[in-house]
Amino acid sequence: MVASWIPRLLALLLVVGAVVGCGGPEPAAAALTRYDDIDELIAAVSAQQRLDRTARFSLRGELIGADDVRLRFTGAGELRISDDDVELSFTQVVTQRGADPQETGFVVLPDAVYLRMPADDGDDRPWVRVDPASTDPDAQQLIAQADQLTERADLTVTLARYADSTQISEAADDVIGGDPAVRYTIVTDLARAAETATDPALKAQLEQQVRAGLTLITSTLWVDSAHRPLRSAARQQLPGIGTLAITSSYRDWGQAATIAPPPDNRVR
Repeated sequence: MVASWIPRLLALLLVVGAVVGCGGPEPAAAALTRYDDIDELIAAVSAQQRLDRTARFSLRGELIGADDVRLRFTGAGELRISDDDVELSFTQVVTQRGADPQETGFVVLPDAVYLRMPADDGDDRPWVRVDPASTDPDAQQLIAQADQLTERADLTVTLARYADSTQISEAADDVIGGDPAVRYTIVTDLARAAETATDPALKAQLEQQVRAGLTLITSTLWVDSAHRPLRSAARQQLPGIGTLAITSSYRDWGQAATIAPPPDNRVR
């Protein structure tokens, strides 16, 4: 069974290992800026992200267990970042050997969260609406999942949360898809993150990861001259579970994004 801390670890890997494609308008022939300090890199990427506001993103990855059990996942969506909220729509497909693919979806808006359940034959209302103010335990669990998803979609949030435990171990010039970029190797010390975490639930999860033998997360991130990430890769050994490889991509920064609730006749 996959450990309970895997979803949060996936979220962290998505951030420190974000792969971002070419986006909106960029300065012509702008010089590359190389950062040695993680706080400066976060500040530069965050400032550009809030200028762009919108993007499309996708991800793919797989988890290979010791007995070669493979869990593959792909996803795609759109996001809109404001000063107060992150809105997004996201669809994910998970496949596992010997089982049918499972497709789920999220739409996160300021006043509601919509979850699309795996399709059943004859089910023409696959979406469930959840009120963020609901006190129902099941609804609160869905809200928590949506909060994690939107928080990680704003890719500087988690990186900033772990900034005191994260370092840039290398920064070198590179070229991605014909575009000049700086390649950053980023290392997060989970033991230090556990020591400095102030949220009790997060602290407990980090401590559990460290006890399981997972002490460092390393990823590679390429950033262009406009401080937009271009590409990265993360591959991590999970003690007692297997190898997790994951990438994600952002593109079309600053272009129109359509994030809307599902039709009423498709919502339960």
